[in-house]
Amino acid sequence: MRDRSWTSLGEIMALQFLTNAVKKIFLGGSNENLVRQVSFTQQWLAIARQSTATDMNNAREQSDLSIGDFRSASAENAGALAAYEESLAIRRRLAQIDPRNIQWQSDAANILDQIGDEYRNEGMSYQAITAYEESLVIWRRLAEIDPRNPRRWRDVARRLNKLGDVKLDLPDSSGALTAYEGSLVIHRRLLKIDPDNTRWQFAVAEILEKIGDLRVAAGDEKGALKAYEEMLAIDRGLVAIDGHPTEWRLNLSLSLDRIGDVKLALGDTLAAAEAYEESLAIRRRLVELDKSNTQWTQYVSLSLEKIDDLKRAAGDYAAVLAVFEEMLAIDGHLAKADETNTRFQEGLSASLTTVADVKAASAARALAIHEESLAMSHELAESDPDNANYQFEKSVDLEHVGGMRVV
Repeated sequence: MRDRSWTSLGEIMALQFLTNAVKKIFLGGSNENLVRQVSFTQQWLAIARQSTATDMNNAREQSDLSIGDFRSASAENAGALAAYEESLAIRRRLAQIDPRNIQWQSDAANILDQIGDEYRNEGMSYQAITAYEESLVIWRRLAEIDPRNPRRWRDVARRLNKLGDVKLDLPDSSGALTAYEGSLVIHRRLLKIDPDNTRWQFAVAEILEKIGDLRVAAGDEKGALKAYEEMLAIDRGLVAIDGHPTEWRLNLSLSLDRIGDVKLALGDTLAAAEAYEESLAIRRRLVELDKSNTQWTQYVSLSLEKIDDLKRAAGDYAAVLAVFEEMLAIDGHLAKADETNTRFQEGLSASLTTVADVKAASAARALAIHEESLAMSHELAESDPDNANYQFEKSVDLEHVGGMRVV
């Protein structure tokens, strides 16, 4: 049979043209000439496909065709699933022709991932799981063929994460946890190979966060704390390596929040307060770097809310009032920065109400304390009318109570 590599190249060029043309049409830039060119190219591509069907042994042509379909489907963003399925069928036939061709196997796995993504986007979680699991089998096989290649194992771990995410959608918490733990094992192994790889460190922390969250949801606070503490150590290490990336510092503050939440659930309020305070300090420094960043400002407000809950539970109304006055200042800043944002305006209104309530509660608490003190000083003064100190203490308490009742 004569060489037909020009046909494969022509198909790729045709599909690339269709990709760009469809993008222009999709964005509203179509014209009569462009539409005619698209129609002609589609007719030519149909002929090329028929030709390909009569030559199933031309593996290179089959490969080019499936890649083209893949690109066209991605660009057109319509009928993507059907295009991916067609491309997958081609890849499977190619794998049968040459089972040792790693590129074709990895291409098939990638297409399965895309199919899984499409199903997940449509809310078809079980179909997505089927695609991801088949993809995972291929990635594992490729990793076992080349076990010293870290990239292959990274591919396996990433697919386990995909599988965990979609199982969490169902929700299948147990299945998600199993997938994430499998990914964690691989990432830990990768870190032993390259301990200074910050990308892999970040990936481990990300997986630990998911595992910790699942354990919290299952009521396993101790198991969650173990995961969060390991995550926190990684986040501290990343900040220590390079404290400039604000994302790492924000992640550190989020990890501290999780530690605080679990410590609080376990009854260790002191440790919870320490975690929240450290998180708040980090967020305040971030705001100092960019006062216009409303997201960071909102994170400061969230930290203050957590600290307020602890202070309120301890009956420290003076501290509660200080916290809420700072929150009021933040909400005022946010509302002023974006007067059209109803959420910010509602936040300011709520903070004003809360500060008023806290002041009222603080006053009521103070009055109750002074009244209790007055009762004691009155009893002492009655027991010894000639004791000048007792009489003086009673008069002071009467002044405090009288002054607060007038207010």
